[in-house]
Amino acid sequence: MSAEGTEATEGTVSTEGIDLRLVVDDADHRVLARLWQLLRHDLATVVRGLPYADGRYSTRGLPTGEDADVAAYLALQPHPATGEAAPVGFVVLDGLVAGPIHIVAAWVSPVVRGGGLGGRMVTAALARHPGPWTVAWQHDNTAAAWFWRRLADDLPGVAGWREERVPVPKPGAPDDHRIVPSADGPGSKGAVGAGL
Repeated sequence: MSAEGTEATEGTVSTEGIDLRLVVDDADHRVLARLWQLLRHDLATVVRGLPYADGRYSTRGLPTGEDADVAAYLALQPHPATGEAAPVGFVVLDGLVAGPIHIVAAWVSPVVRGGGLGGRMVTAALARHPGPWTVAWQHDNTAAAWFWRRLADDLPGVAGWREERVPVPKPGAPDDHRIVPSADGPGSKGAVGAGL
């Protein structure tokens, strides 16, 4: 690991005890694809998702190669058994070209959850891509609702935010929720959109 807040290698930034590495090569894309399966496994009970015939969950939203509109980052910490930099989380952003930036996915290994790593990881990724951003989650994902509402309150430069409901094109599915921060914010932080 490198010094706090410094560029460790090209595409990697170290901040607050984690290395955040931009996914650019095939090896990192394979690691991201494996971790994506863990995210989908965690979401399975929320979205009522089953693995497909090949044993894998959906890969919709997973970046598969270079795209100027997308950035994916792996969060790395030394593995306790080997000391090697090992992935403990990831964040995927899109909308980098035309905006707003959308946080497509963020996942942290269960072993390190609750220590603030997810918030630091997302904050560091957004700091590398300044501009308006949004994030959405499934209605039944109460852990995500708590995490994103709290993070929106704590992010620097976010004076206020609103929460919107987003219809899901699946019969009987509850609306998703989306946070849309604003620099001048309508009301105080945590303002919730009409109808919630």
